[in-house]
Amino acid sequence: MHAYLKKKIIAKAAPIITTTGIQGLFEKKYGGIGHILMFHRIIPDTHAKRVHNHLSLEITPEHLERVMNFFIKKNYCFLSIDQLYDVFRKGTYPNKKFVVFTFDDGYKDNLEIAYPIFKKYEIPFTVYIATGIPNRTAILWWYILEDMLLQNNAVQFSWNEKEHFYYSTTSVEKEKAFELIQSFIHQNFTLENHLELFSTIFKDFQSDLTINSSTIGMNWDEIRSLNNDPLVTIGAHTVNHFNLSKLPDEVLRSEILDSKIELEKQLVQPITHFAYPYGKSQHASVREFECTNDLGFKTSTTTKIGNLFNENSQMLCSLPRININRITNEPVLKMQTSGLLPLIINKGKKIIY
Repeated sequence: MHAYLKKKIIAKAAPIITTTGIQGLFEKKYGGIGHILMFHRIIPDTHAKRVHNHLSLEITPEHLERVMNFFIKKNYCFLSIDQLYDVFRKGTYPNKKFVVFTFDDGYKDNLEIAYPIFKKYEIPFTVYIATGIPNRTAILWWYILEDMLLQNNAVQFSWNEKEHFYYSTTSVEKEKAFELIQSFIHQNFTLENHLELFSTIFKDFQSDLTINSSTIGMNWDEIRSLNNDPLVTIGAHTVNHFNLSKLPDEVLRSEILDSKIELEKQLVQPITHFAYPYGKSQHASVREFECTNDLGFKTSTTTKIGNLFNENSQMLCSLPRININRITNEPVLKMQTSGLLPLIINKGKKIIY
């Protein structure tokens, strides 16, 4: 089943399920002591046609405020990622549940749209920066792929002497093509061939592969502006936003360490928190966890769906998060924070590492 269909099913089922109150039965065992929320972009809804899997990285400013108010009404305390580290390390847990807000990549709207909302509520948040974005060298291929599918009725390219053809006429076909090409990229990506791979796929559509780094990504002055507010913590997110599992050991280390060094140079302060690009089990596992731990990061976050438990204090290099997307309405949030939705997604397991 395609990811966007799963999201639609969850969105339709959640109000029905939560009306019964059944999620409350799972709260004590699976609700955990708190949550880390994952965002990417906050932008107004233009009602333009989009590819849903891509659109799920974005929510509106109004949606962000609804998420904040969900936790305010439930009397959560709002922690920075540094405060979360202190909670786990010292074992001094708040007398109520807590929530941590995080953003991945480093988009302009994090400063221009999200930041004023966080300032309004005085809620701390973290932005994990892929340093290739402000340095204008990162290839944000997922945006190029979306634009290509929206503007074409079919996509065709040749790779390793094999022709690849994807219909892209209807919205369903575009969704399917996005998932298939995304999977193709992850399967065929290597450090040596990635430029050739992207150039081949996008050859008839976009020659400037780094275009989105400058059009939608923050520059260093904008990152420094965010960093000047104590509400904001800047973390590392590698240099190029590569799938780390595809990299040799020495390149894995440099991708992570070089981003840390560059951020420390630009911001003149230690960078002690990290988020894995893509971040699921197939993208980051024991090798990657050991690397971030060896490099001295206080915490490292994944994209595995889960709540936080006392046991997570033993594996701060692989903390789970809750992804906030377009379908994350109040009933879905109830299912996520109660632990019911993570329980279903993770087949009955708590995510500790």
